Amino acid sequence: MKLDYNILWIDNDLKDYIDNGSIKDVEEVLTVKGFEPNIELVFDEANLDAFIDKHDYDLIISDYNLENTTGDVIIERIRVEKQLDTEILFYTAQTENSFKNMEEVRNRLAFIERLTFQIGRDRLLDKIEKVINLTLKKLLDLNATRGLITAATSHLDVEIEEIYYILIDKPVDDDVKPRIEKIFRTDYKEIKKNLLKKCKAQRDSHTADYITYFSQSDAFRKWDLLKELISISVPDGFDLDLFKKYYGEVIDVRNKFAHAKAVEVKGRLVLKGRIDGKDFEFSEENCIKIRQDLINHRRNIESLKAAIIEKK
Repeated sequence: MKLDYNILWIDNDLKDYIDNGSIKDVEEVLTVKGFEPNIELVFDEANLDAFIDKHDYDLIISDYNLENTTGDVIIERIRVEKQLDTEILFYTAQTENSFKNMEEVRNRLAFIERLTFQIGRDRLLDKIEKVINLTLKKLLDLNATRGLITAATSHLDVEIEEIYYILIDKPVDDDVKPRIEKIFRTDYKEIKKNLLKKCKAQRDSHTADYITYFSQSDAFRKWDLLKELISISVPDGFDLDLFKKYYGEVIDVRNKFAHAKAVEVKGRLVLKGRIDGKDFEFSEENCIKIRQDLINHRRNIESLKAAIIEKK
């Protein structure tokens, strides 16, 4: 689910950036854009290999002059040994006037793609934000956003199925069984209103096998069933009220994106479409809110899954 933005930050003096709030500032830059920041901090370049393969990084930030090596060696390990095309931002605490080898370094690195150099640390955060915006430019294209959000919601569908299978396989007290049966009977009546032809097959399946019934249901039905089942006993740490918004903030959004196309309106690119006779429109601002909602729902569903597994 590509709503994460992964950064590898290499510096022997990273504690200074933690203490002055710079790490938090970078996280905030990503959060307001609707991405979940994940910053791996490497205090000692000797430990770089333990981190470099840990994630598919969107950005690598590094002090050029580390205690035991320089940026040239870092470049060699990232570009040649690891074959990574990740965006790289080097910085140095020295000013342009005091950095005697600046011209030589620039000439040596001039032909390396996706590489940015910052002299002096005073404006480092501004440079980091500019590079982040550069890496997000393609990702934030509205047509690309359609695919990103569709993939993210599909991931949540899978998580909901896994939670359901864990939950339905758990033994329940005799006094709870009638309540579970009632949920499925009520659900069957709801299906009957719109799916008369499939109604008997759905009913026959769930009579013998709740798992088969669930797997044959659509995304709305899966969410609704799980919501009702969880309502019987809400685990600690799970936000049921947030989960009740899942249809409007996840399923309905995914359905709309599937029927949207990019058009220009008053000089701005938006995604527009029409479902059931109603027009809808998504701008870049809408997409930020959608990504933020997806992250909140992902965290909520992950906490639910962890709670259920713990009690299993």
